[in-house]
Amino acid sequence: MSAQMPLDQQILHVYVAMQNLAHGRPVNDIAEEIGKSRFVTARMVRRARDLGLIEVRPTVSVPIDVDLSAQLAQRFGLQSALVVATRSTDDAEVREVIASVTARFIRETVQEDDVLGFAPGRTLVLASREIEVLPSADVVQLTGIGWPRLEEGVEVISNIGRATGGATAPLYVPILIDPEATPILRHPAIKETTARFRHVRKAFLTIGGWPDSSLLAQILAENGEREAFEERGVVAEFGTTLLDIHGRSVPGLEGRFIGIPETELRAVPLRVAIGGGEGKQRGVLATLCAGLAHVIITDVRSAELALAADG
Repeated sequence: MSAQMPLDQQILHVYVAMQNLAHGRPVNDIAEEIGKSRFVTARMVRRARDLGLIEVRPTVSVPIDVDLSAQLAQRFGLQSALVVATRSTDDAEVREVIASVTARFIRETVQEDDVLGFAPGRTLVLASREIEVLPSADVVQLTGIGWPRLEEGVEVISNIGRATGGATAPLYVPILIDPEATPILRHPAIKETTARFRHVRKAFLTIGGWPDSSLLAQILAENGEREAFEERGVVAEFGTTLLDIHGRSVPGLEGRFIGIPETELRAVPLRVAIGGGEGKQRGVLATLCAGLAHVIITDVRSAELALAADG
């Protein structure tokens, strides 16, 4: 099609488009240089692209599906979405690539004197292992621990704390406690951590996908309690909030599910939801519908399911 345009005009169109798109020159400046109006000049930029005289292509250095990311952010009113360009059905592979993108996002997001909140989770453990240095910031653990060994459950807080060099506030308590164990919450160390929830400026939490991609769901199953929650529609947890597929909160664990309450979580200025893979696809949709996250980091299949279900 560009053959229909004289060669000298092709060159001029390419020059105008490159000056604007590649070198960032304002259209007004280019228009003054070539002696045309800014409206004509702007049309030249568009026409150069339409005729294939220049090629515009993404050069993002990480494996992100740009189109799906934009669609997901727009559909659910997010600040941004990072949809990792993998269609793997292996949850471990998906977790690793999401963790790598998460690590980069954390490095690029944390600022000096931030107060950061992190929940334990396998993806965040992997991400934290990739981070060596961050600006000085304090770090707060946002939920209790689902691991049998407490030291493994606080690895995220420990790793991020070393990277920032700031104060750390771990939460040495199981994610789910028995009703008679609530006095443990009055321990000074635990009270000190929970008091810091309201100061968190940026929160990073993994999505728990029921039934097989959630440590909480496994604990409830061992206690003989999970079935009752599944009958009420629970498909995920995010922070200390149980969610059904429509993103509605499901009560039932008040005082036992240890961590930042939903009301305090919603007050955090930046909330990042992390998770993907087949076991968390419904959890991703539930979290998006709940409006609990400003940013989501997930995979292609989870994003496509969320877009299809919402549509």
